[in-house]
Amino acid sequence: MALLPGKKLGSRTLRFGHKGPDVAELHAFLRLQGYDLGTEWDFGYLTKDAVRRWQRDHGLVADGIAGKRFFALALKKNVPIQRRVHVVEPGETLEQIADLYEVGPEAFVGTGHKRTVYPGQRLIFFDREIWGICTSTLRGDLPLTGVVYQGRPLGSLQGPCVIRPDLGHDSDVVRIHHHLRTPWKRKQTAQSFLESIEGQGCHGLYLPWRAVAPLDGRRYLKLLKLLRRRLKPPAMLWAELGPEVPHWKLWGGVDYSYVNHLVDRVVLDVPPPLRPGPLFERSRGEELVDWLLPSIHSWKILLKVPVYALQWEFGPGDMEEGGTPSRLPYQTALSKAFRHGARLSQDKGGFSYYSYKQRGTEYHIRLPHHSLMAETSAVANRHNLAGLILDELGMEDPRIWQTLTSHFRPASLNISDE
Repeated sequence: MALLPGKKLGSRTLRFGHKGPDVAELHAFLRLQGYDLGTEWDFGYLTKDAVRRWQRDHGLVADGIAGKRFFALALKKNVPIQRRVHVVEPGETLEQIADLYEVGPEAFVGTGHKRTVYPGQRLIFFDREIWGICTSTLRGDLPLTGVVYQGRPLGSLQGPCVIRPDLGHDSDVVRIHHHLRTPWKRKQTAQSFLESIEGQGCHGLYLPWRAVAPLDGRRYLKLLKLLRRRLKPPAMLWAELGPEVPHWKLWGGVDYSYVNHLVDRVVLDVPPPLRPGPLFERSRGEELVDWLLPSIHSWKILLKVPVYALQWEFGPGDMEEGGTPSRLPYQTALSKAFRHGARLSQDKGGFSYYSYKQRGTEYHIRLPHHSLMAETSAVANRHNLAGLILDELGMEDPRIWQTLTSHFRPASLNISDE
């Protein structure tokens, strides 16, 4: 199949048997990625195999066809993930290679539980973004890509940052409707958001809403489009999607594919439990990621994960209703459990929690075990997500940092005027 004059790489879907200048450009890209194509000059078996392996490495459907999603990632310059390749030398062990890159053996794609490697083997791992939500003074030695500030930061900015304006009603669809209902209101809202990042030296705006009424779906997209047009490059635009932002249907909702086109990052917020239970379940995280992937590029998704502890308070008759939760820093929650002689118990799902009684009120404390971070990191690696957002800094178990960096390296922020 000949390539029409003026066509460029990515202008058509390439598959087995295709020929032309764009196939030659595809070969150059794949060779730069470290794939051996021999002397192949058309889209043959070696090219198809290389495309399939590249797709598998990047969490795409591995069909060996260079189509829309393949080129959306392959041709983008400012990608939040960076693929790294190490070719094993004679005498090297997996542990030695992991130490070289300051990651754990878990970081290498396709090794699974295997701990043996052979000379010439290509080990693949990724740099991913790690962001933290900050509401107080930030420690300067954390392995972060950047920081998300809730509202205006109190002090000087430290490193890359994104501002999430604090409106106090990020899940109230009635009040959000008030900001969206007319073109004038949307313009006023956009101006307010843009003013919140002026003069801050920040790198982007994180739209704070995590819920939108179905009938406001089109209005929400118009606001995103307005913000996208008025944000000056290289400032990023982030939006949050989740179960409370309904997919587009005949009677309303949000067109996720259009959100994917407009924004730089999509934050997937796994809702906190409404009843006593674990703060994060891998199966629930996987389910929500799978729900987003048909419409959102995996490498744009930041998975938001809680690192605080939850204390549930049960007054008389509250055990059936679910009780009232409150956030606590990990160390504070642990100290409180020990101070009150709390009993370590397990729920029906096998998840551990501390319980104690005080003045007729029963308390349950759910701690975010550092193994939680291993599960969320595994989800990010499996689906090739952009990375994670930790909610919130200063409340975490200090051990999570070692767990995080054993699964991938923290990426540096990669943006330009593209």
